[in-house]
Amino acid sequence: MHILILPSWYPTKNNKLSGIFFKEQAEALAKQNIDVGCIAINESSPRYIFSKREISFDYYMKDLNNVNTTSILYPVPNRFKFLRKLIRKMIFKILFKRYIKKYGKPDLIHLHSFVYGNLAIWIKEKYNINYVATEHSTGFARGIYNKEEISYAKTIFSQSKYNICVSNELKKLLENKFDMEFQYIPNLIDTDFFIQIKTRKEKFSFINIGFLDKKKNQSMLIKAFSKAFSNDKNILLTIVGDGIEYKNLKNLIEALNMQKQIKLYGVANRKEVLGLLQNSDAFVLSSEYETFGIVIIEAMSCGLPILSTKCGGPESILINEKLGKLVDKDIKSLSDGMLELYHTSYNNDFIRNYVIDNFSSSVVSKRLIEVYNGLKNQET
Repeated sequence: MHILILPSWYPTKNNKLSGIFFKEQAEALAKQNIDVGCIAINESSPRYIFSKREISFDYYMKDLNNVNTTSILYPVPNRFKFLRKLIRKMIFKILFKRYIKKYGKPDLIHLHSFVYGNLAIWIKEKYNINYVATEHSTGFARGIYNKEEISYAKTIFSQSKYNICVSNELKKLLENKFDMEFQYIPNLIDTDFFIQIKTRKEKFSFINIGFLDKKKNQSMLIKAFSKAFSNDKNILLTIVGDGIEYKNLKNLIEALNMQKQIKLYGVANRKEVLGLLQNSDAFVLSSEYETFGIVIIEAMSCGLPILSTKCGGPESILINEKLGKLVDKDIKSLSDGMLELYHTSYNNDFIRNYVIDNFSSSVVSKRLIEVYNGLKNQET
């Protein structure tokens, strides 16, 4: 069987972690002895070009860890949605024809997020190749899509042979919104990379990883941590990531006089993230919305208990109190939750084994292959 992955974002030379879970899923499928390809279209905004003073063009077709990958990065204005869509489709048609000339026609397309769904529909109409769709976007929960975008999404999902959501909360939301069936299949992680190392630490350390923006709500996290632990210098919080809220968060930490306990680490590469998780005691997520929460299962794979706001995705992961705790999205609930987590003893091996059994590469990829095979059998 030949599966073509069509992601809506993907790692580039400028952002090596963007859509990394799409790349890892493609590689996990390839390990199950099926042919896997990927066509990744990435757009660079004028704002990014101006900030970096670099016009980015990047194109290649090559085998990356047994995934036949076609990738392109090009600049395009953000404001002109119709023009972006037109250019994207024009480029994709060229790339897809090159792809099938080199690798052959795929049996099935796996679309990740409805945004590039018109490309999957074009393949279906032009080449009679069906597609399945996995939705990841927080936009539906946040209510940011207009009527035209909702109608477009409905068209994409209605023409898909199988619709997947990465959390049960998103599944319920989309089933109610579009009056059609969705199935829950989570994202996966490399549990052989995110491994547990037991070390003795003098101080207890919470960690948060994510973009520094309003949606991730690190300002609430900082206030909640200060409320809980300002009188205990042996408890630390490390916030990993960068974004538009960096200066505001830095100023907030200083205003609360928490510089000795709260650290803004900045951007971390994959290896650094692993080391930071292994040297932490608990992970805390303060997001307003998450469709899944890949950082949660990365932390759990390293044996860390989790404290998370009830923001969508984590509700499908933290299914019992042995894994951590879910709290409401307010300062008091988050503060009380951190105190409770700090005073609770967790079985780190149990947490890691839960991730291996439910979110490891082999487990999730086999579930996807069952979907692919089921659709193939329907056609014969």
